[in-house]
Amino acid sequence: MHPAAGGAEKHLHRIFGKIVEMGHTVVLFTTTFPGAKEREVVDGIQVIRKGGDLMFQLTVALNLKKLDREFNFDVVVEDLNKLPVFAHWFVRKPLLVQMHHLWRKSIFAEAIFPIAFMVWFFERIIPFFYRTQNFVVVSPSTKKELAEIGVDESRISVIYNGSEMPPVAAQFRGDSCESNENVLVQDNALKNARAPYFIWLSRVHRYKGIWTALEAFEIFSKSHPEVQLKIVGGGPLLKKLPAWIKSHGLDGKVELTGFVPAARKYELLSSSLALLQTSYKEGWGLTVMEAAQLNKTTLASDVPGLCDSVRDGETGILFPSGDAAACASAMEKIYSDAELRASLGKNAKRYAESFSWENSARETLELLERTVDWSVRK
Repeated sequence: MHPAAGGAEKHLHRIFGKIVEMGHTVVLFTTTFPGAKEREVVDGIQVIRKGGDLMFQLTVALNLKKLDREFNFDVVVEDLNKLPVFAHWFVRKPLLVQMHHLWRKSIFAEAIFPIAFMVWFFERIIPFFYRTQNFVVVSPSTKKELAEIGVDESRISVIYNGSEMPPVAAQFRGDSCESNENVLVQDNALKNARAPYFIWLSRVHRYKGIWTALEAFEIFSKSHPEVQLKIVGGGPLLKKLPAWIKSHGLDGKVELTGFVPAARKYELLSSSLALLQTSYKEGWGLTVMEAAQLNKTTLASDVPGLCDSVRDGETGILFPSGDAAACASAMEKIYSDAELRASLGKNAKRYAESFSWENSARETLELLERTVDWSVRK
């Protein structure tokens, strides 16, 4: 419910909401935001909010033991994002560390130096302060990165994000997407009905590679002025884009929608040529799966996470991170070859259907139970 919530929060909501459905009590301790209730139940999860982002480590230190006395936890899950909260220092309960990705050097493209250095430094010391704890990550890429900084691979489990067609999205798919031939018919009909467009869908942050997407589209647009780019999402950099778009002569070709409701998001995805995913770093890439559920392929940076959710040449196309020319070349390839576009989209749909939130929640619960059993034996 946080206004800045993204893929990591969706993952937490879906996984632990289903664990509640399996008969367990789940308490989420998190930061507050304007207008939020301090305590409420959201889809069975008991949510407790205190403090802001900058001092959350201190907030955890002051409150976690009190919460343990209130709820008597069997196991604690620390969702480690940017900075650790060292939960095992404050409660003597089994701990599972959940991570989506490591920032590593990419944090310097997102934050100012002192903050970026602090995040980079704390990631480097994770192995020294979490010497015995188990980790769970959402992709083989993140497992590899954790192992590279010194976490024993035997303590790292990979449990993928789920994927499903939300009810609000189903209306935009249609039965005509079942065969390759019909996909081509539908795709060409869409192109003839309106200006064709690529879609970029994310929070508008530097590390999401928004400048790469815009520079790539500028290159591509010189040969294809009839094609548009839709930037979908809100974020701190959104206000800087209109001036750049105007100065580069792309007025009328790049549309900034801002944040849109879920139904509108899926409508925009369903009518697009393909998704651009230009992030410098992702844990997995939930938007890739959202597009895939609608038979849409993705052109993505070849970075950890995205190289797992996009199979190069099979479900989408990977290009070197930050390489606008290579991204533009991939756009050219997809736009000029409707058969390839449809084939990649069909394969992406099949790949997305191999993941489910039900399986992810069950695997997470089993890992939590093993974490408790292991702690008792120790």
